[in-house]
Amino acid sequence: MNILKRTVIASALLAGSVALLAPANAQNLAAAAPSRDAVAKPRPGYVVFFEQNSTQLSPTATDTIRLAADSARANKAKVIRIVGSADRAKAVKDALVLQGVLPTQIALVGRDDTGPIVRASTGMPEPLTRSVLIAF
Repeated sequence: MNILKRTVIASALLAGSVALLAPANAQNLAAAAPSRDAVAKPRPGYVVFFEQNSTQLSPTATDTIRLAADSARANKAKVIRIVGSADRAKAVKDALVLQGVLPTQIALVGRDDTGPIVRASTGMPEPLTRSVLIAF
């Protein structure tokens, strides 16, 4: 498999999509090209940060989860992915359920405790391992 096909598959999997690969020819490429009128809608995503060695939700984390739940309802999200370590992801799932999200809408995706450092909205470096991503 060539690098282009691998990149397409990896990108689709990360985006939560399915990639269909067909032999490349002019007809396939023309049919697959998006129309100029089509506008891609950004997918909402929320990051919930935790204190080191804690699964307790801070008031800020609770507000972020409430915003995510409101957005999921407004966007009629069918599946809400929660990506993070098991204990923190479960804490976020429980909080989403308290906000009225159906448990059957939520998919937990595990992640190990090693990861890069990212810049939080405050500009401070935060370990990615102390965060949980909510996406739909």
